[in-house]
Amino acid sequence: MKWQALLTKRSERKKEKLRQKNAKLRAQGKDPLKGWNTMVDSGYGGMNTHTSKLDTTPFLLEEQNRIKKTNDKE
Repeated sequence: MKWQALLTKRSERKKEKLRQKNAKLRAQGKDPLKGWNTMVDSGYGGMNTHTSKLDTTPFLLEEQNRIKKTNDKE
């Protein structure tokens, strides 16, 4: 019972800290649940299952830059 109370108390502190952070973001006019952007679609589905190493870094950088530019316009 002692551990359960400790874990519950720690969980409640964490929840309250997150509520305060979200309230601060909402006061700034931001949506805390939005996230930074959509996921990048590299076109390489199932990359983790392949053993060959593909260098997709340039593609991912270009995709992130494109997404950043569209977000900056908004």
